[in-house]
Amino acid sequence: MGQKANIKYENPVVQYQDNLLLTTIGEVWAYYQLKPFQINVANSEDRRQYKRSFVSVMERLQKYDDVDLKLLPVDMDLKGRVQGTSPDWATDIADVAQYYLGQETVDILEDEFSPAVTDEFYIGVKLKSNNIDDSLKERFQFGTDLVLKRLAETFKYQVKFDDKFFSRYDVMNEDVLAILRPLRATKVSTKKLQYLLGNTYKHTHVADFNNMRDTVFDLSKTGIIKRETKDNTDYLSHLVLNLPDRLDKLDLIPELQSFKFPVEVHFKLHFPNRDGFKSIKQKTKSAKGRYKEELRDALTSDDDSSTRSEDNYDMAQQLVNIMEDKDAFIEWVLVVVVRDESIDNLKNKIRQIKTGLSSFDRDIDVFQPSFNQELLLYQNLPATNLGLFERWRQYTTSPALAELMFGTSHDLGSRTGFYIGRVLDDNEYETSDSAVASSRVLLLINLMIANKGIKGAKTDSPHLAITGDTGFGKSFLVKILLLNIAMFNVKLLYIDPKQEVKLWFTEALKTETNPYFIKLMNSFHYVTLNASDKDNKGVLDPMLTIDAHSSPDEIPNVLTLVKEMLEQVQPVSQDMALNTDLISAIKEVCNQRLAGQRVGTLAIIDILKNGSDSAQKLAYYYETVIPDSMMKLAFSDGSTDSISFDYRRTILEVTGLDLPEAKQDMRTYTETQKYSISIMLALGKYLERFGRENTKEFSAEFIDEAWIFSTSSAGSKVFNSIKRLGRSENNMLAYATQRVSDVNDKNSNGQYGQIFAFNSTDDNERENILKHFGLPVTKNNIDMVKSLSKGQCLFRDIYGRVGKVAIHSLFDEWTTALKTVDPNEGARLEEQYG
Repeated sequence: MGQKANIKYENPVVQYQDNLLLTTIGEVWAYYQLKPFQINVANSEDRRQYKRSFVSVMERLQKYDDVDLKLLPVDMDLKGRVQGTSPDWATDIADVAQYYLGQETVDILEDEFSPAVTDEFYIGVKLKSNNIDDSLKERFQFGTDLVLKRLAETFKYQVKFDDKFFSRYDVMNEDVLAILRPLRATKVSTKKLQYLLGNTYKHTHVADFNNMRDTVFDLSKTGIIKRETKDNTDYLSHLVLNLPDRLDKLDLIPELQSFKFPVEVHFKLHFPNRDGFKSIKQKTKSAKGRYKEELRDALTSDDDSSTRSEDNYDMAQQLVNIMEDKDAFIEWVLVVVVRDESIDNLKNKIRQIKTGLSSFDRDIDVFQPSFNQELLLYQNLPATNLGLFERWRQYTTSPALAELMFGTSHDLGSRTGFYIGRVLDDNEYETSDSAVASSRVLLLINLMIANKGIKGAKTDSPHLAITGDTGFGKSFLVKILLLNIAMFNVKLLYIDPKQEVKLWFTEALKTETNPYFIKLMNSFHYVTLNASDKDNKGVLDPMLTIDAHSSPDEIPNVLTLVKEMLEQVQPVSQDMALNTDLISAIKEVCNQRLAGQRVGTLAIIDILKNGSDSAQKLAYYYETVIPDSMMKLAFSDGSTDSISFDYRRTILEVTGLDLPEAKQDMRTYTETQKYSISIMLALGKYLERFGRENTKEFSAEFIDEAWIFSTSSAGSKVFNSIKRLGRSENNMLAYATQRVSDVNDKNSNGQYGQIFAFNSTDDNERENILKHFGLPVTKNNIDMVKSLSKGQCLFRDIYGRVGKVAIHSLFDEWTTALKTVDPNEGARLEEQYG
């Protein structure tokens, strides 16, 4: 039969209030939660800044003698984080949202992780009781009260100090909080304190000590503790880590967090007295003298042990030097706790930790004490000090301890929302699948909150940019975002210049039978603009965006846009007189529209016909080209209606487009490519109009190949107008482009809240990516971007945090619909021998 561990070792805590704990020997500990520092990938300055903060805190905590550091994996309440977005779900397909978001996402991820967790960091500080009151009488009374309390506890009576007792520590509590502020600390709530107290017993939401500690620990298995509660049985093991002599850039905590399964990490710290008869400094000097004598004797007798004696003397000398240094000197023990409901799985996790840490640094030793598990369990409890950990103690200065990066994380994304992938560590992964399989840090995105003034956010812009070369996963991400946001209460427009969304969505419907997927696919309305269809003639005419209700301020933008479109047909900028004639004609038609006349861009040709000889020639050329090309989609006589978007989810594609490559020289553009750019510019104007249509309703536009808009000043103006909608117009723009410079111009500053950057084959572009994300341009960092394989990218979230992520689809039917290429048999054969 199992025995309770506290038969031999008593839990020291007898009472708690707010963030304070009282122990059986009269010590009071205060506990605080640390908000993790997000360490940007490959940004050494972030790391240096964190280490400086950590060292500063440790230096100031010396006077409190004992410190308890804990990393605890906590159930992240994935269900609440995802289902909590339900008020924003689309009402017309609410059942689809409930299925994919409320049910399947949660079930699949919880089944994988059991449960999905997030890491939380805590620090406990032992407050000094001799600062409570200088009255000897009050101290005596305090001691007497504790004796009575311990006696009462023996007989199971509930004796409790009143609130005034803990109020004596208010000043110290605030002083410690002030010291911890560089680590972004807050006092733990009573609920969190109960979690800390009950975690070992697996009763994290129980207030009463008797019920909280109603757990049996079976110590019969070597190196493992069996933990039994009324509702559950699991197994745990305590692993003691012995670290290398040098801790420079060890980054141990991020490495422990990189395991696919969660682990607990406990540090017990003690600041020994430096000065005095029995101080650590005196002991060090004594040891130095002893080793000096040993070395002299060994050298005199030509003893083989002289080398060892010399090493001991050198180490003692170094320690003496450290004692003279100003840095805090700390003795500490590091214990890792791993748990599982299956003893075989637990043993497998232990093997993974031993192998993983050995590979990470071969000088790290991992011990699984066979007969001290009960002691280790007790020593990890809150409000216990370094105590009996004599044999596993390590000694370092505070800068050395800072190298372990306690209190840091790789978390990215929103705290709530829908799932799109995993956050990665600094390691390299050859495939997206291996990257996803390596990580337990979920990437959630909530596109509905970016413009709502979230506390701590670095931006209120809802816009999202996705950059990268073709073939690295850019379009896959765009479509994942599209399908997810389609289940929210958003009016949606997707511009698809490559005509692939409708194709793959339709293909997926031929084989998939999931009724919720079918309903989601059928909720999209497709608009295909075909220049051969007479009903499409002129529907993209920018002139139609001006009417009698418009402001004269709208004329310059339309004028610039129409001129740029006509320049794609025939450039006139080199002829000043002809350029002036064209501008005057466009302006006249704009004013006619403003006056209420039903005219369109074709009226420009009629005005030019009445001008100079060169103007007439230009008019006849336009009249020859436009009616017989795709340009007629954007040129009308004013009698047609402009394109309308009455549906909640519209996919708009244009047939016959032949867009140039992003890196193609403009001088090599064919006539069709020029016309295609002209049509894209016209589409941009309608994107802007769509975003302004109803500012009380959240709207979102998705556009692929957005780099087109950066090829001309008119395109840039149109695109900047769309981006300016943003927060004020309750509008979001998600756009994919090939170069990060397309979203990093002076007009775009602050106009996009989140950005994904996939790899590029161009080293210059890799440098631009690093600069855009605020990362140093070094060879290592360029290699880091270069190592991003398909499906992996850098991501900056609304909080300004930067890291590597892997994009992931949870649903097979979605993956079918998200395809952008159909592999042939040759491709499959190639992969078979990969």
